[in-house]
Amino acid sequence: MADIFIRNNSVRSVSDRAQRIAFWVSTGGIGLDALMFTLYALNDGLTLYLTMNALFYTIPLAFIGWSSYRNWHFQAVLDWSIAAIYFYMWMTTFVDAYMGHPSVLSYPILLFMPFFLILVTSSRSLVLYAIMQAVFVFSYGEYYLAEAFGFNPDYVDANMLAILLATLSSLTLLVLALVAYSRQKTDGRLLSLVQETERLAAQDPLTNLKNRRAFMEDVETFWASKTPFAVIFIDLDRFKPLNDEFGHAAGDHVLRTIAQRLQEAPETVSAARFGGDEFAVLIKDQFSELHLRARVEALHSRIVSQIDLSANVVAVQASVGYARTISDGFSVSELLHAADTAMLRSKADGGGVAKFDPQLDASRLAASAVEELFRHALNTGGIRPALQPIVDARTQLVLGYELLSRWPNSGMASDPTPPEFIPVAEKLGLLNELLWSTMHTALPFLRERHGFLAINVSPAQLASSSFLGDLKAITAQYDFELNRIEIEITEHVAFRNLVENVRVLEEARAMGCRIVLDDFGSGYSSLSLLEELPLDKIKLDKSLQATPNKRGVLEATIQLATGLRFDCCVEGIETQEAAISVAAQGCDQMQGYWFGHPELIVLDNPELKVAS
Repeated sequence: MADIFIRNNSVRSVSDRAQRIAFWVSTGGIGLDALMFTLYALNDGLTLYLTMNALFYTIPLAFIGWSSYRNWHFQAVLDWSIAAIYFYMWMTTFVDAYMGHPSVLSYPILLFMPFFLILVTSSRSLVLYAIMQAVFVFSYGEYYLAEAFGFNPDYVDANMLAILLATLSSLTLLVLALVAYSRQKTDGRLLSLVQETERLAAQDPLTNLKNRRAFMEDVETFWASKTPFAVIFIDLDRFKPLNDEFGHAAGDHVLRTIAQRLQEAPETVSAARFGGDEFAVLIKDQFSELHLRARVEALHSRIVSQIDLSANVVAVQASVGYARTISDGFSVSELLHAADTAMLRSKADGGGVAKFDPQLDASRLAASAVEELFRHALNTGGIRPALQPIVDARTQLVLGYELLSRWPNSGMASDPTPPEFIPVAEKLGLLNELLWSTMHTALPFLRERHGFLAINVSPAQLASSSFLGDLKAITAQYDFELNRIEIEITEHVAFRNLVENVRVLEEARAMGCRIVLDDFGSGYSSLSLLEELPLDKIKLDKSLQATPNKRGVLEATIQLATGLRFDCCVEGIETQEAAISVAAQGCDQMQGYWFGHPELIVLDNPELKVAS
């Protein structure tokens, strides 16, 4: 059913081309008709007969132009109008000659005028015109050529001349017919190729359902037509374990079966596979709330029915969420998001069917709104870099800065804090973009100053094959030495894929970067990490200052770092007493509010001073 809503651009383009040609040929024909009318009037005088002739040609030509422009029964109008003009031209020419008034202009025009048919006529029609053209040219030449042109028949064989002209005119049309046939065959092959390409571009190759792009086109079409409809999002539950247990072939069979069930459902107008085990369905919505719910539940029942495999019978579960245009969305994106939100709630509740509910789904919508606002803020420079100083424990002069992110002027009731928006960046896969965005401001600021820049790196960033290359490129762009970059990782980051992380960190260290283990002591710290990781510095978590017992651990850890030849930095220094105590224990560096809060980068900020 949904196919009626898909515009076939390839077919339309071929049809449009023929109509454009017909339009311009008809326009040119009207111009030529006006020219011939003028020539005849100058030669024979203006008569009622001449005027009627001109009108007879102009009217069908104008009708062809109007039909091609408005796409109104174009082919039928074209064929009948051309036939009418062609036969009327020959009829009037024969009548004029029979009445003893043959015109010098008529015969040459009739020899060449039909050649314009090649531009708008099919090859089969051209063959018929070629036969008629031979008969008409020969007949006129045989009986009226000598009189029309005034040559002596004793010296010119009118019969042979008529045969020659008829043969040439007819053969020319036949050649043009072959050209038209070849053109039509080429157009047909090209059209088939383009249609197949368009079909593949709009189709999921596994299930033959539409893909996301084609489904969105259907949604946009329905929205523009103001037809009430509902969108249903479907996510299969525990599909991966099924795939692992029975194999990918069985998993593909399940997906194809689900796709077929969705396509065959009577309420389905358009069905798509978005990828993996996610599907979407569009249905017309002219029902009551209860009736619509019943239809969606019937669709859910179809999905979860048992599926026969070669040697087993399996049943999949599905989480289904839906939203309707009548009440659940003021735009296409809002409607789709509402359906997706309802599906996520259904999944969180263990599967089944859920309709979008503004009250129940408000928190999810709020989270999504934060995601959209974050994307916009990151793209427009709304996420700002901030620097917090790291000082020498003995002199308390600034040695470098830790690069942090802030989101001021977010437009929300309160500006999100880093613990609130950093997970959003990680979920959206934008941590690298966030880092590069802040570094684009921080590096020019620090380039002419002394000191290092410490950057925080996540597991996903370390796992990215392009991370080190991008880091090298951005530092080179601002002529900032890599040996002034400190890469801070947490134990949580290090423990994820330790072997690969060690390889990447060793490569970063070989480039000149210093490697720092951050928040050491905040959790179940493993001393083995100190041996396995290519470290240059340890940052001790502020929790080690909380109690006298932990302060003993702090002193022991500082001594351990010194023994391992690591620099040691203590975080969370908030008082002068803490600074004096920690410095006395032998640490190298300190960081905390006592030395400075994170400050947004502003050119010539007097608070940001680096030790020289």
